[in-house]
Amino acid sequence: MYQLSIENNTACYTDDMENITIKIPKDQCLGIADTGPMVPVEETAFVRSVLYPIKGKRLKDIALERKAKSACILVSDATRKVPTAKVAGILVQELCDGGVPISGILFIVAIGVHRDATEEEMREMLGENLFSKVCIENHTPFSQDNLITLGSTSFGTPVEVNKRAYECDLHISVGKVEPHEFAGFSGGRKSVLPGISSEKTIENNHSTTMLYSEKAVPGILEGNPIHMDMVETAEMFRIDFTVSFVLNAENKTAAIFSGPMLESHQAAVEYLMQYCSICFEKPDIIVVTPGSPLNIDFYQSLKPLIALTDVLDSTITVALYCECKEGINSTDMLRPFYNSTNLDEMIDYVIKNYKIQMDHALLLSKIFKKNVNVVVYSPNIEDKDLKRMNMFPSSNIADMMNQAIKKSGKEKPRILFYPQTQKSLPKIIPSM
Repeated sequence: MYQLSIENNTACYTDDMENITIKIPKDQCLGIADTGPMVPVEETAFVRSVLYPIKGKRLKDIALERKAKSACILVSDATRKVPTAKVAGILVQELCDGGVPISGILFIVAIGVHRDATEEEMREMLGENLFSKVCIENHTPFSQDNLITLGSTSFGTPVEVNKRAYECDLHISVGKVEPHEFAGFSGGRKSVLPGISSEKTIENNHSTTMLYSEKAVPGILEGNPIHMDMVETAEMFRIDFTVSFVLNAENKTAAIFSGPMLESHQAAVEYLMQYCSICFEKPDIIVVTPGSPLNIDFYQSLKPLIALTDVLDSTITVALYCECKEGINSTDMLRPFYNSTNLDEMIDYVIKNYKIQMDHALLLSKIFKKNVNVVVYSPNIEDKDLKRMNMFPSSNIADMMNQAIKKSGKEKPRILFYPQTQKSLPKIIPSM
């Protein structure tokens, strides 16, 4: 998918997914930063993982013990690319073997406050055969009638979750685990918060106070208030069984862990930590891209940029390319930039008028406070919007690289290619 070839004195970087080619002098290339070879599992692993959890009881036995007659299965939306269809049928069979009628099984797309999943996306999540047999619907975060209040967390977050899901006898979640910009890692408890929580619940969890915590960063769970708040919410909802995926750069399953929510999630985190820490020499330019499915829109495509926050400074220029066929997909993220004239005003606007998807505006401010130059090639994003977000638009990939080189201030800048940065934990090797 991402390749770097050397011919004569030229390094050629190619991205087959976005049909991008970048050529630079060999002596300026620092290579491709990646997580290493996470080998895909064999097909038998999907069945084995569900039937034999890493801890606790088999799902069928949990259903039998509870005498369950209904179950909800929380699944991720299209922006996460979780291979749900690989385990959906196995989970359904386990529930049926445990006495749950298929008519009592409800799949809920845990969209948080993202757009609804389309019917086509739902078919892909379940597979054509299963789609016609079970009920699947989108979570409704803005409809109070479809929510139930369970109390508050120790962080003061009101726990309002999907009522239909809560009223089921069994609660199952399916998700993937990778570094997350402020929750430490994705997956596990995130199926509940933000997955099936109300807008108010998510806003409190993603609040500016929580986002400004020093522990609310990629790769950190211990002491991370956002993570701990999510765990409390998920425990109040109660998750009985979790399937946690780890995917490689090609979105193929590298590992699967099922069982109790916390144990399943932690096992996936520990596996991932063997691969996701990436150390590299300090470059002058870092070329990043989110890959699929995050390149669906600009709100999601910012994640590889945000993932670099700790290693960036004014001497590093970032070049970001992304297709974004659905545009920005977040008016809330743009609003602070259009209602301010500088970064301090923008931050103040976010604090006073906070909406959930302003989180990325706030996280971007941490980067721009460091005077980092960000050059963007995204054919479906208007130049005026990029400029308003303190970025530099480019007309094509060559223009992006030319601008990045110019802004680096170096005649021969050292360039690092770092696709899908958000899947790793970057660290610059200290100079001797």
